Amino acid sequence: MTIFHFGKHSVPFSDIHDINVEYKYHENELYVDLEINGGAQLSLNLPDSLTFMEQFIAKIREEKNIKAPLPVQNEN
Repeated sequence: MTIFHFGKHSVPFSDIHDINVEYKYHENELYVDLEINGGAQLSLNLPDSLTFMEQFIAKIREEKNIKAPLPVQNEN
């Protein structure tokens, strides 16, 4: 079972009923709202939203056996 950890909280991915992602392209911001089984809703702040998406994408890659691309090199 995969568990998402953020702050002092832990939520098993199996308990997540729905995910809503809001991405503000020009502000480079991404926010995640989670609906947990039983009707509870969590709105994650920016750092926790990024952590969730990183863990969620890793979970999808693992389950679908998709290799991660090579890291993008920053030219600065």
